[in-house]
Amino acid sequence: MKITIGKLTIAILMVCLSSCSSKKISKKHSNQNKPNVLVIMVDQLNVNALSCYGGEMQTPNIDRLANEGVLFDRAYCTTPFCSPSRASIVTGQYLHEHGIVQNMGWRQKEGITIDDETTEKILSENGYETHHYGKWHVESDSLPYLPYYPDQYDFGYQYKKEANESGVTLKKADSDEYMNFYGQSFPVEGTPYMKGKREHLDSIWSSIEYRDFVTKMGRLKIKPEEWIDGILAKKTIARIKESGETNDPFMLTCSFIWPHDPNFAPSPYYEMFNPDSLKIPEFNTPEQKFENSWSRRMVNGYGDKGLKEFLRIYHANVKYLDDRVGEILGELEAQGKLDETLIIFTADHGDMMGEHGMTWKSNESFYEAIANIPFIIRYPKLFKPGVSSMPISLVDIKPTILSVVGEEYKAKVSGTNIVPFFTGEKSMTDAPKYSFCERIQYHPEGKREILSTAKGAFMVRNDRYKLNIYPDGDVFLYDLENDPNEMKNVIDNPKFTQDVLELEKALSEWLKTTNWKGVPVKFKYL
Repeated sequence: MKITIGKLTIAILMVCLSSCSSKKISKKHSNQNKPNVLVIMVDQLNVNALSCYGGEMQTPNIDRLANEGVLFDRAYCTTPFCSPSRASIVTGQYLHEHGIVQNMGWRQKEGITIDDETTEKILSENGYETHHYGKWHVESDSLPYLPYYPDQYDFGYQYKKEANESGVTLKKADSDEYMNFYGQSFPVEGTPYMKGKREHLDSIWSSIEYRDFVTKMGRLKIKPEEWIDGILAKKTIARIKESGETNDPFMLTCSFIWPHDPNFAPSPYYEMFNPDSLKIPEFNTPEQKFENSWSRRMVNGYGDKGLKEFLRIYHANVKYLDDRVGEILGELEAQGKLDETLIIFTADHGDMMGEHGMTWKSNESFYEAIANIPFIIRYPKLFKPGVSSMPISLVDIKPTILSVVGEEYKAKVSGTNIVPFFTGEKSMTDAPKYSFCERIQYHPEGKREILSTAKGAFMVRNDRYKLNIYPDGDVFLYDLENDPNEMKNVIDNPKFTQDVLELEKALSEWLKTTNWKGVPVKFKYL
């Protein structure tokens, strides 16, 4: 992957920061000079959709964050699922530790509660104004409210009510001109091609409850500012503006929905991209193991022309978000708070975006398209701009934020405080060498409990190789240096025996350290 950030490309950064430990963090900031924290979350973002990661489409505002901050090119989600990855962000733990292994409202019933030690809970107890706008998706009860989120704004609650009352969405789920997205009906204009495919797709996907998300993709017939992501940006901007009236630092999470489905985009963004000019990835031959996945069935159903329409909408959504990021940065700058704010830009997981003949993340793979995520940190008081190849994970967010603001945590955290590796206090040779991702079998009652009968699929990678181990006995090894598109499984090539053994040892040690309680992993050589 080619990564360009302005005129500066750096393999590893050394930044002057104060001495911090990963567990007990010394307080070096007074109440007056503690930094603000802004986490900009996007959902289902493939790194190749961003120009700062080498993508063809220009995303100048996200690029600005990358130019002025640290871009990590080896960042990974903890799983290619929304709720579990989001729980990892706020707890600093992997799935089999925090116990949220599936999406809330589906198979997972128990989520984050007031008893969980989250980053926001700690900061709220130490004088921070904490706010969460947008997709939360780890709620445990009927409403997602926690006391440290006094004005939470969520898609399924506040936005749904407001959109229905204002007429943005209407109850016309059976109409061909409305997409039913989890009980909300959005006016959408499909292309003649997609309209022509609809009857056929409805018949072959009759058992798929959410087939509307695909069969009715197209142009969203509402104003750009009426979509929730526009509202989230406005709420974030308003809160930044109001923060100028108090000396209390803030932690804001602006959690966008897009480019996750629903797959529609409003004008003028929809018209910005000609689907005929968009390229389908050359490495689009799917692995047989994932042939029956929903990710593959979608592409099989609507064909290459439908895939290009999907890509058009995906690019439009990313462009829309880039503009919203620019608005937020502009308000921070106007308030004189841009350089006083620690900004983290990331995603909960990626999207196949046509790679290996698939879209979305609805498959069992650990391909780079869905496991690798964008991750950018900007805080010029401490971080020198550049690119880092240090492995980083969503579990690292909690200990790193708390390190920078000078607060402590007590609960077990498996994430790494990356600060000392950029200060020179710790050598980069001692930094984490492996990245981990997992898929865990859910509790039959949706509890946050890993049973001894629970099966897991696991990914581990180092700077060159990636090993994927499945409970059904399938094992995949990819040489990412010579096969970056993950097209050839070389697990049976004896040339790589020692490399497999190294990764197996790393995975085994990680499972012990993080207290894996499920079915033991069957290794090939270990």
